[in-house]
Formats: sequence, C-alpha cells, structure tokens
Amino acid sequence: MAKTPKPEKPEPAQGTEADTASEIKYPRRTERRRRTRLKIMSVAAEQFSKAGFAATTMQNIADEADIHVTTLFMHFNSKNELATSLATGAIDQLRQRAWAARSSKGFFDFFRDEALAYAAIRRSVSQPDAALWSALRNDRELAFAWTLYEHGQKDVYAEYIAAEYQLDRTTSYLSDLIAALMVECLILPHERWAEAPGKRKLADEIESAVELAEKSARQLLPTDSAASAGD
Repeated sequence: MAKTPKPEKPEPAQGTEADTASEIKYPRRTERRRRTRLKIMSVAAEQFSKAGFAATTMQNIADEADIHVTTLFMHFNSKNELATSLATGAIDQLRQRAWAARSSKGFFDFFRDEALAYAAIRRSVSQPDAALWSALRNDRELAFAWTLYEHGQKDVYAEYIAAEYQLDRTTSYLSDLIAALMVECLILPHERWAEAPGKRKLADEIESAVELAEKSARQLLPTDSAASAGD
C-alpha cells in the first residue's frame, strides 16, 4: 500500500509575518537596511541621469553607493527593478502629500504648489529628485518607468479631484480626464525651459500653462462641489 505523502510545511511569504517579526526583533538592522536602500535609490537616479540607463551597471551603482555589489543585489534584483522602485517611490510620496492636503486645500491649489515646488527642485541638478525626473523623462530605455510614474501621477490627481467634486470614477471619466490634462500641461513648459534655461524662467512657464489648463478644467467640473458647498 502506497504511503500518503506528508504535506509540506508552507514557508512564510516574503514581506509578511516573518519580515514583521524580524523588524520588531532587530530594529537597528531594519533601520540600517532602510538607509542603505534609500542611498542606493538616490545614487541610481543620479547615475541614470548622468550616464544613461543602458550605460549604468549595477557595479557602477554599488561603487558610487560605497557598498558591495552583493549588498546591492540583496535589495534589487536588476536595474529595471531599481527604476521601477524609483518611480513607485516618487508616487507614494505624492499620494501621501495629496492625502494630507485634501481637507485643507483644493485640488488646483495643491497641483500648482506641487508644480512650482518641483520647478525649484528641477533647477538644481544636484538634487536626487531632479536627477530622477531627468532620467525618467529623457532616457528612452526608461520609458517603462516613466509610463509608470506618469500613470501614478494621474491616478493620485484623479482621486483628489473625484473626492473634492464628488465624482465616481467607476462611472465617470471626468476626474481622470482632468487629471490627464493637468499632468500633460507641465510637459511643454519643462521642454521649453530645458531648451533655453538661461532665457526662460521655469516657474513662469509653469504658471502660465497651469492657469490655462485650470480654466479649461473648471469649465468641465460641476460647480456644486463639496468644497464650494461648505463656503
């Protein structure tokens, strides 16, 4: 009679109870790992911007981050994963800021503040965020990460608009269409400024574009939003 095989004991999934227990048991180790990961991402953004995605190797990133390449592979399996993490990390930060601002600031004010704040960062090539934007926007081999980043932006802004104007995204395209309009209105000012940074002021270019886009968007939105109802 054949023996019934014993069921294998399932291993804990990555990022679940085992990881949580480890973080609690070894808080210093967890903090070191977090700092190392952030340093890697910052260095990767700079390297992708300076040398290009194709020319940058995992060894280059490890050397610039002053870590062993084995340590790098413990955090990221590939350059593609690194680029994707840069894009999703930027979107996560944007989502947190948007969530915190919803109760006190209308969407268009929030969007303008974000755009102008980013213009200030973009002017400083030494800033990691500026390096990230430049790499994602200009390197064709990073198109997959740029698409992810742009889609994430539109999703965050569409959520903001839907919440403020009481729109249902499952039945109406309006909030998503307006979010797409606002995101796209920033592309041309950046491109014009990049062509002649000494002759144009990026903040002025953005202000002009955002003003035009906002006027168009407000004509499509309902006037009895939650925000205006409370005034």
